[in-house]
Amino acid sequence: MKRYYILHYFDPANVGSFLLVSLLGLILVLALVLLIAKLQIQRQLKEETEEKAKKIRRKKHQRRQYQIVESFYELVFSGTSILLFLSLYYIIDERLPQISMYWEKYQDVVLLVFIVLSVFLTSWLDVVLVKLTHLDPEQKASVRLISVFYIVLILLYIRFIYEDTNYDGLILYFLTLVGRFLYFDFTVKSFLETMRGVLENLPLLVIMSAYSGFVCWYGFHVGFLLKSNGVILSTFLAHLFMDCSIFLLHKTGILKHVIRKI
Repeated sequence: MKRYYILHYFDPANVGSFLLVSLLGLILVLALVLLIAKLQIQRQLKEETEEKAKKIRRKKHQRRQYQIVESFYELVFSGTSILLFLSLYYIIDERLPQISMYWEKYQDVVLLVFIVLSVFLTSWLDVVLVKLTHLDPEQKASVRLISVFYIVLILLYIRFIYEDTNYDGLILYFLTLVGRFLYFDFTVKSFLETMRGVLENLPLLVIMSAYSGFVCWYGFHVGFLLKSNGVILSTFLAHLFMDCSIFLLHKTGILKHVIRKI
């Protein structure tokens, strides 16, 4: 069985076609975001009469575009990080019965450790994989809180669509504990700023859900993603391809060129 999964997921044709679909989906999503941003700036520029004011507004608009794109990247990276450790949690819980005695005793502690580790992995991805230079710590905190809701949506989908009750405990943990571990600053001012950022980034949650939903649907539809090895694990694999798509698009430099032209 292990050999089957290895041959299946490392087949060049399967990998290539799925990566292409993930990349095209990413391009479509970002094109839509930038198009909406362009329409907004055109409306705002019509209200300006002085050329200097228009130039300042264009610079602010350009920076805002970078922030929106990088916020989307951060959401993908954060989702991937959390899904990695949830997949490990699933594998230990479902596929390693020989350690069940210890697992029942320490699984809550392991889950908390995994959650904290996902924060560090996200920080590594947004520096090493694609360096996000236009987001400040408060903006990243807001996006990471959005990623909590995103993961809850995934778990709820698995819970009710696939009628899998194994994720009830995970859903409860994310609703009650995860937010406080994603950002270690509990001042009232920082909390209010973070919540304001969460509201501003809610459209990203919709876009991310649509993008990942399409990629996962395609993967299951063509048989590349397999339910037999766990839906949560297959969802994580889909996010890995989304990360690769971001990396490839970033390396081309096309996005920077497009933003400068808008």
